[in-house]
Amino acid sequence: MLALTISDVKDFMNKLLIGEVFDNFSLVEASITTFNTFTIDGHLQQDFFDTDTVEEYKKEAVEYSLWRDVKPYCFSIIRGKRTPLNFKIVFQLSPFQAQNLLKNLGRQSTTSVCNFYLNIQYKSKSLLCTAGVSYSSFSLDKKSEHLWDDMLCRFLEGNHIPFQRL
Repeated sequence: MLALTISDVKDFMNKLLIGEVFDNFSLVEASITTFNTFTIDGHLQQDFFDTDTVEEYKKEAVEYSLWRDVKPYCFSIIRGKRTPLNFKIVFQLSPFQAQNLLKNLGRQSTTSVCNFYLNIQYKSKSLLCTAGVSYSSFSLDKKSEHLWDDMLCRFLEGNHIPFQRL
């Protein structure tokens, strides 16, 4: 598991809420505390969509909203003269992205890895990012975790997001 502190919180927030850097992550959940606590469950409600859209989501195993679709709502809660007291955002790679990452390990889809997560937590004027991997069964093999940690660091560096490892 990787834990990072973000060095430039303002730049990170611009990239998170205004830019497109995180747009292709799936949003599992978000919780933002300002004058109230606002909670967003990223699960798609399939009854809301037409049949064609639902079929496409099922075909691609889409379970969560993309960040780009929910970002404007989060931005409207966060923006203002006062910073939030805290927030937590949990991202997940899409099934397609997870499979591509596992291919880099030379693994097939039968691996015990369920998914890859990025947790972003803002509290006390500091921003912490942690990476995690979920498994369907116990595994001593940590190659998937190391790969995800490395990929995440390269992702942040490639998007000019300065960080420090904890």
